Amino acid sequence: MAQDPACRWPQQQLQGEPGFVLPLALLAGLVLSTSSLSLLGVALGSHQAQASEHRRRQADDGLHDLAQLLADDLVGRRPEELNSSRLGPDRLDLALPAGWQLGDLQWQPSEPSDLGLVALQVTIKGRGGEQRQAVVRFERSLPDGQIRALHQEGA
Repeated sequence: MAQDPACRWPQQQLQGEPGFVLPLALLAGLVLSTSSLSLLGVALGSHQAQASEHRRRQADDGLHDLAQLLADDLVGRRPEELNSSRLGPDRLDLALPAGWQLGDLQWQPSEPSDLGLVALQVTIKGRGGEQRQAVVRFERSLPDGQIRALHQEGA
């Protein structure tokens, strides 16, 4: 049985270009792999940003708790009577988040405009070399210079 020459032409064209499907499939796989890696990179970057923000908030909370601990210890005393060893490691562990420890405590000069306030610069240190600082202000009585309370900003 003889085939019509017009019917053989499409078969010859497909047989004449072998392997065009494999490169197309490889290209599609490469595009999909690249896009999934890109999405993975975005997700990891977002996770790292969230973890960093969480550590920052923990440190800020620790600074606030430490300020309250210092106020509890200093009320009724003069600023120069500050002794960080009197705070004790157990109390510091409760005040500071896990992985943070007390760094430096340094009194700032009083502002001449308000001698009823005294400021203490507090530094805490994290495991990875991170540091957070805050200035804690205390109200003090003018006649004897004793600290009366933790000064709440805006209160």
